[in-house]
Amino acid sequence: MGRLFHSRAGVNPVHAAVVEGERIVTYAELEDRTSRLANYMIDLGLERGDRVGIFARNCAEYVEVELAAAKAGVIVAALNWRLGDRELGHCARLVEPKLIISQGDLSGTLDRLGLPEHKRIILGDDYEACLAEANKDYPDISVEPEDGLVILYTSGTTGLPKGALISHRAMIARAMCFASEMEVPIGDYFVAWAPFYHMASTDQSIAILLRGGTVHVVEGYQPDILIDIIERVPMRLFVLLPAW
Repeated sequence: MGRLFHSRAGVNPVHAAVVEGERIVTYAELEDRTSRLANYMIDLGLERGDRVGIFARNCAEYVEVELAAAKAGVIVAALNWRLGDRELGHCARLVEPKLIISQGDLSGTLDRLGLPEHKRIILGDDYEACLAEANKDYPDISVEPEDGLVILYTSGTTGLPKGALISHRAMIARAMCFASEMEVPIGDYFVAWAPFYHMASTDQSIAILLRGGTVHVVEGYQPDILIDIIERVPMRLFVLLPAW
């Protein structure tokens, strides 16, 4: 999947890929940042199939981590920051991440869990410093279609959450179904306000980026911001939950 995004970035490099508030990341910039992060992961010694945990609310970097993992051949475990310590610790230990990328104000939660030794990167200055020192070239890593890409967790209604592994092939197939069944045009827009640890934002965001569109990232359900985007940006699909 990483090569599909790499090809797409070459087609429309100056087009907006991700928008978060006033911040706009073009396809060329996203390609550069995700290649740097992928190379940083590889330089840390992560190998094909190793797991990288991401513990963050919705932010542009969430997309970067998923695309970087696709390039590096590692698997992103999308950890739910809303879980209690028991469930969260179970989810983290289940996948044995060698690296966890976390927002700073959530890092204390990870400290309480007593997780096995791992490398941790804090989003912000720490994260940006890692990208700045890394190689910007597309990583020369062999990735197979059935290799894992993302782990999303079940709700745990019959016990503790289970990790559902989604392969590169499956993610591309989901993107194709999304485009076909919803009649989503190339270059469309999507608002990722639902949590990225859920398929409602991860699946559709990747699908949009593979097809040259723009993902607007919003941290949670903020009606005023969402209405403003809807009024300004045409889009085929907008996700809402029945409660809203």
